[in-house]
Amino acid sequence: MTILLGIATATSQVGVALAGPDGPIASLHVRQGRRHAELLTPAIETLTRMAGIGTPEIGRIAVDIGPGLFTGLRVGVATAKALASALDIPIVGCSSLDLLAHPHRREGRVVAAVVDAKRGEVFWALYRPAPEGMTPVTEATVSAPDVLALAIEASAGGPNRPAVLAVGDGARRYADVLGGLVGVELAGPADDHPSAAVLVELAATRPSVPLAEITPRYLRGADVRIGWQQRPEVAEVAEVAVRHG
Repeated sequence: MTILLGIATATSQVGVALAGPDGPIASLHVRQGRRHAELLTPAIETLTRMAGIGTPEIGRIAVDIGPGLFTGLRVGVATAKALASALDIPIVGCSSLDLLAHPHRREGRVVAAVVDAKRGEVFWALYRPAPEGMTPVTEATVSAPDVLALAIEASAGGPNRPAVLAVGDGARRYADVLGGLVGVELAGPADDHPSAAVLVELAATRPSVPLAEITPRYLRGADVRIGWQQRPEVAEVAEVAVRHG
């Protein structure tokens, strides 16, 4: 049985999940600030042990490529690529915004997926339900919350039936900007972070890509220039993940 391992670290939450041919098997999510490098490898070890899955049974890796927190993305992507390379298995990347929107694909309304980008900005994209799932109707963007509010207003319906659902930690952080918009509903805390369980579900429908194509999606030029491959905490977590594999 081929096992899919999912790694989601784009926000303050570290998530890992396992799935088999019949769907998700188990998932583990931990929120303890920005301790991605400390938490990720132990989370993978704990989950595989609890599920009775050996590393040789893992046949595919899925990773959240962002947008999101820079350190979290670097750690998650580096670890996923190190494991895929060491095990010589395929890898697939999924957007954090896709992961936020996907659980709401059957609700029949526009979804605004919003990740807190810090610095008074948000990463966001708008989605519409389609037969094959949620289809993006905007590019992934980084902007001030006011810009997102204008985009949402253009998609919102009347006051009696919310036509736009805003999900993600960015939506709740800027509830003062988004919550008062006509025709908009803010999701609760359960929808704050991209889920690794959703990641393995969505990744099962997507093709693998060459390892070199898996890179963090930062959306902010200044942060793209950071040498994430050379940061000590990233190198350490990737090395530990492979050694324990």
